[in-house]
Amino acid sequence: MKLLKIDSIMLRVKDITKSASFYEKTLGMKRVWKDAERGMAGFTFSDSDSEIVIHDNNDIPSPSFSFLVNDVTKFCKDYAKTGNRILVQPMEVRTGKYAVLSDPNGNAIPIIDLTKFGGKPRYD
Repeated sequence: MKLLKIDSIMLRVKDITKSASFYEKTLGMKRVWKDAERGMAGFTFSDSDSEIVIHDNNDIPSPSFSFLVNDVTKFCKDYAKTGNRILVQPMEVRTGKYAVLSDPNGNAIPIIDLTKFGGKPRYD
């Protein structure tokens, strides 16, 4: 049971198209996927596959982040055995599963996996 890396930082935007242009042209990031149905787009850094994800969903906090793990469901089972709390049980997301853990101080630790993508990032 270990956190692998920061998977993404999510930012809410008012206009996906204008914001995508900003991240690509002004900040030099590469758009690697777009999900029009969910109003999201993902951008990678030149030296990393961690992502900035822009979205227009008012229900998702901004900014939001998540740590990558191999398997959210297994991670949560092992985590619960240590006596720590799981704030949000594993749920289906675009890439696989997502959950939110609590550290001993009550800080939220969001985790995500890529199980629907065979463990590897999938881009357009």
